[in-house]
Amino acid sequence: MPVQSQKPAANPAAQRPQQAPQKAAAQPAPAASGQRPPAQSTKGPSQKSLPAEPPPAVVDAQPDRRHSEEYYDVKTTVFNALIDTIDLTQLAKLDADAAREEIRDIVSEIIQIKNVVMSIAEQEELLEDICNDVLGYGPLEPLLARDDIADIMVNGADTCYIEVSGKVQKTSVRFADNTQLMNICQRIVSQVGRRVDESSPICDARLPDGSRVNVIAPPLAIDGPALTIRKFKKDRLTLAQLVKYTSITPDAKTILEIIGRVRCNVLISGGTGSGKTTLLNCMTGCIDNDERIITCEDSAELQLQQPHVVRLETRPPNLEGEGEITMRDLVKNCLRMRPERIIVGEVRGPEAFDLLQAMNTGHDGSMGTLHANSPREAISRLESMIMMGG
Repeated sequence: MPVQSQKPAANPAAQRPQQAPQKAAAQPAPAASGQRPPAQSTKGPSQKSLPAEPPPAVVDAQPDRRHSEEYYDVKTTVFNALIDTIDLTQLAKLDADAAREEIRDIVSEIIQIKNVVMSIAEQEELLEDICNDVLGYGPLEPLLARDDIADIMVNGADTCYIEVSGKVQKTSVRFADNTQLMNICQRIVSQVGRRVDESSPICDARLPDGSRVNVIAPPLAIDGPALTIRKFKKDRLTLAQLVKYTSITPDAKTILEIIGRVRCNVLISGGTGSGKTTLLNCMTGCIDNDERIITCEDSAELQLQQPHVVRLETRPPNLEGEGEITMRDLVKNCLRMRPERIIVGEVRGPEAFDLLQAMNTGHDGSMGTLHANSPREAISRLESMIMMGG
């Protein structure tokens, strides 16, 4: 039965689940732009000797240093000196806290040797920015750390928007250039075994915390890489919490619980950002713990709590255009894995036919979502997707 997901009133807790990111582990390749390849160290565990440079570099104190070109020039200079000084191979062997402390110590020494003049607050900001560039996701780190942000939208190096409490607002966050932004995008997608470049400019991925990521790179994105991150809460929502936040009524909660427990087949429809995945996650809480569940997603984001869950994820083609695993391939294969329920994160194409086949051949209680503005339109869209499968 179709269930229409509607956008809740501006209430941060009723949006898609958001999750504070886990601390990124040390990566072997930094994300800042304009840096030359890392030099390997021959002295000490992770550090070389630093040459003294007498000419001072002065940075004027400004209310918003992130908009200062001079700040970015100094940051690039210090960053390049760090790359020439540090041994990234040894750094990668440290845990995140130790690696961050090592970087801060070396950057502080570089600032002193290069006679960079800045206040304590300015120096602290520079230290934090460089640590984020080497170990994390650069300028995105402060946004990823905020629990109130639902979406992060980066439109090229100079433009970044966030969604807070249902409202989209522009931020002062910027990247040094599109090269730095592209490096960060590549770092994100490489963590899940995917790639994004000119030959494969569109990519879906996820962060370690489960947040959904979409990247569109040039030449498709004319003004620079477009990065969209949908965050999720660490603690997933329940139907009871949706009632508390007035997203659904108590009667609706009771009906949805009955639907989940008596193994009705469910398709949740709604527009972009309306809470389809949130509602699907909540409804999976009604499934018994002794059921075998198989999920199929483009980017794994469902947060099922049952013990007997198999999570499957699609795979894009390789450089030769081979090896692609589509959603339809996953749904077909599910039927050979003795599932009791099949859950498809989002039905977009001909896999709709295979999902309906599964629902009608002993896999009652299967669930999925699709884009449609009403239950009636959901049925029409489902028919169209089935026709796509021939």
